[in-house]
Amino acid sequence: MSVAPPRSLLLVLALLPALVGGEARADELLQALTGRSAKPLIDPAGFFSVVIPGGFDCQARPRKVSCSGNRGVQASLTIDVVDVPASASVELIVLNQTDAYRKKPHFQKLSERRLTIDGTKALLASFTYDHFGNVEYSVGAQALYMVKSTKAYVIHYEGRADQFPVHRADLEALYASLKTARVDAGGNPIIEDLNPKGGSSRARTDEDVIRGQAGGY
Repeated sequence: MSVAPPRSLLLVLALLPALVGGEARADELLQALTGRSAKPLIDPAGFFSVVIPGGFDCQARPRKVSCSGNRGVQASLTIDVVDVPASASVELIVLNQTDAYRKKPHFQKLSERRLTIDGTKALLASFTYDHFGNVEYSVGAQALYMVKSTKAYVIHYEGRADQFPVHRADLEALYASLKTARVDAGGNPIIEDLNPKGGSSRARTDEDVIRGQAGGY
């Protein structure tokens, strides 16, 4: 039987790259975030912060988070920060991604919805396709796309389409908690933007986790 690490340890791991401030150190760091409780995370590269919901176990590298579901169904989740031209739009990013998935068997776009995440326009797209010809159980995918300055933020979920409701609340909580840092002229994140309201450099507390889940940052 596995035992989740103490929440205090998870908080220290999440904040360590921002505290030491060394990019080389951050590149070497692999953060493991597991367990059924909420897991606050600051991207080791400093571009975003989120609260990982209890439904996923994750590993975090700079600009990349990879997760698997832990609620008894197969599901995957990734968070990526991708460099884009200053002229890029979220609509163009979604169009390019959709075109790539159209090549999959029985691709069907289900919906596209506009959201505002952390004060920035975002698009939420949902679609299905068949995996390796398996027409009995379609793959359901939902992806959140957002462009801020020269960075695109992509949160991509996949699982069996008929099992999507298992993680619906997890995904909604994840989207609501996303906060991104401004990017300076050199393309570097302004990490202070990820501090809780008030500009304090203190570590996040359990209260901060609850506020983060509610989109309170």
